[in-house]
Amino acid sequence: MPLAPSIAGEGLGYRRRARLSIQLDKQRNVVMGFRRKHSNHIVDIDQCPVLNEQLNALIPQLRDVFLGFKQPQSLGHLELVLGDKGPVVVVRHIKALTNHDHKRLVEFANSKVITLYLMPESGQLQLVTGEQPYYSEVGVELPFLPTHFIQVNQEINSQMVTQALQWLAPTTSDNVLDLFCGLGNFTLPLAKLCQRVVGVEGVQDMVDWAKQNAALNHLTNVEFYQANLEQDLSQMPWAQQQFDKILLDPARAGASGVIDQVSALGATRVLYVSCNPATLARDTQSLIEQGYKLVRLA
Repeated sequence: MPLAPSIAGEGLGYRRRARLSIQLDKQRNVVMGFRRKHSNHIVDIDQCPVLNEQLNALIPQLRDVFLGFKQPQSLGHLELVLGDKGPVVVVRHIKALTNHDHKRLVEFANSKVITLYLMPESGQLQLVTGEQPYYSEVGVELPFLPTHFIQVNQEINSQMVTQALQWLAPTTSDNVLDLFCGLGNFTLPLAKLCQRVVGVEGVQDMVDWAKQNAALNHLTNVEFYQANLEQDLSQMPWAQQQFDKILLDPARAGASGVIDQVSALGATRVLYVSCNPATLARDTQSLIEQGYKLVRLA
C-alpha cells in the first residue's frame, strides 16, 4: 500500500498558542519564557521561532507592561492564543491585581485590540475586554475559550480536515459518528455534507460549546453527547444506532476503550486521525481483527 502525500506546512511561525511562565529574579526583573527540560528554571525569551508573528510581537510588549506593575509578584503565567480576529491574552495571577496593575493591563489590551482574560484561579476565566475568539475551518466558525484544546497549527488543521472529508467521502444519505469530537473541528464540516452526524466527547464543557457552535453555524443535523470513551459504551443511546462511517481523533493515548466496539456500530468506512504512531498501530490491529482493511495512510 503506497503512502499518500504527507500533509505539511511551514516549519517556523506556525504555532497559534503558547504558555509562558513568569517570575521575578533577585533584581526584580520580570523573567518570562519556557521552563528548561526536566527543570523549574525559566529560560527568558523575547521571541519563539515557531510562534505566530502576531503572538511573538506581544512577548516584549507584555514584559514592559508587567515591569510597570506595582506587584509583579502576583503574576503566575501567561497564555497567548490567536483567533481569526486577533490575539487573545490570558494572565494567570496568584494574588488579586492592584487597581493600578489591572488598569495598566486593560489599557494595553485596548490599545492593541487584544481580547484579555484574567485567570485568578486555575481554569477560572474572566473576560475583561475584547471579543469572543473563534477560528474558521472549511466553511464553519468555531468559537472557543483559550483554555479549550484546539490544534496549534491552523494551516495543518485546515489541510487535515479537508483530507479527512475527502477520504471519508460522506454522502447526503450517510449517518456519521465523530468520536473524540472536541469543539466540532471535524463534526461541523461533516454536518454540511452528510445526512446526520453524532459527535461524542469526554469533557462536558466541550460538548456544551460544540452544541452552541452547531447552532451558530445553523446546523440542525448534528447531535453531541458526553461519554467516557474508555468505558463500555454499549448502553449509550447513541451507541444503539448504526452508522455508515466513523471518524476518530483521539489524544496520544489512542482509542483503546472504544476501538474494539467500532464494528458493532455498523460502519463500512473508518477514518482515524492520530498524533501517536504507537497507539495508531495498536488500534489499527484491532480494526483489522474486526474485519476492516487498511487502504489509505498518510
